[in-house]
Amino acid sequence: MKRLLLMVFGALALAACSLLPEPPQKKTGIAKKMLLTNHPLVGKIWDVNAGQFVSKQQLAERIVRSRYLMLGETHDNQVHHQNQVWAIDVLRDHQRSAVVAFEMISQQQGQIIAGKKHDSAESLIAGLDHIKTRWGYQQFYADIFDAVIKVGYTILPANFDRQKIMLIIREGESALPPEIKTMLDDNILPADQVAASRKEIEGSHCGMINEKMTEAMMLMQRAKDAQMVQAFAGQDNVETHVLVAGSGHVRKDRGAPFYLPSNAQNNLLAIAWVEVQADITDVEAYAAQWGADKLPFDYVWFTPRADRPDPCERFRQHMKSKK
Repeated sequence: MKRLLLMVFGALALAACSLLPEPPQKKTGIAKKMLLTNHPLVGKIWDVNAGQFVSKQQLAERIVRSRYLMLGETHDNQVHHQNQVWAIDVLRDHQRSAVVAFEMISQQQGQIIAGKKHDSAESLIAGLDHIKTRWGYQQFYADIFDAVIKVGYTILPANFDRQKIMLIIREGESALPPEIKTMLDDNILPADQVAASRKEIEGSHCGMINEKMTEAMMLMQRAKDAQMVQAFAGQDNVETHVLVAGSGHVRKDRGAPFYLPSNAQNNLLAIAWVEVQADITDVEAYAAQWGADKLPFDYVWFTPRADRPDPCERFRQHMKSKK
């Protein structure tokens, strides 16, 4: 059991490897160094279904027609957050009513901020900080919090509490909330997606987790995806349901969109901001990093890379410190 718990903490640390504490920043703008800013794909938006590049205006026209708008990010890339603010502003400019669910806010934090009037990101973050996390709210999320608050959109929690995550990883399906268990039972992943998910989780944990831990993390990933959809329960009176989450959670083949009702699929828009790679200029080649033959989103918006340490090396050091 001790070894399993060590692996659990290690896996959670790697999952948040880009979210280790950062010096708080109150100024907007890019704080982390951006790499590959001159890459030929940077700033381009790819329409996956049409197989062509589109303009921001064309993407904006799709955004205002969506009922479910899923905004996928790399958590520590400020360019991604700046563009998410643009998407919120598009909804505002077209007077769309909306709610915004954040992967970065847990249910426990949601209870703390529920019903309270927040007039700025600072006041919201003060509430969220009653539960300590490594999300780096001030550095990475202040701008999008401000954008959502200023337009008057309700902010929703889209994640489990840390204690619940630990319980699900340790005890499996018996620890799932009933509504999440039902969603998983009613939406069984195809065998090829199960295999791809396994490969992804093993790779993202640097080959340092065992089979039992892999199974636990696969269940946790599915449960989180379902919870992100469950966050919108009871919010049928708005025009747009926005999810802000890591790009892996907004992929259409097995992420949160997989758990939407079938009649919602035609009103879904999944956008992923994707960091460019130095040696890859062919758009379709980026599907490989998602373990797919085709990019699993509606639109991909290419951005520079954030300068960050090797996550696997950080994970190895973290595991050594726990021994």
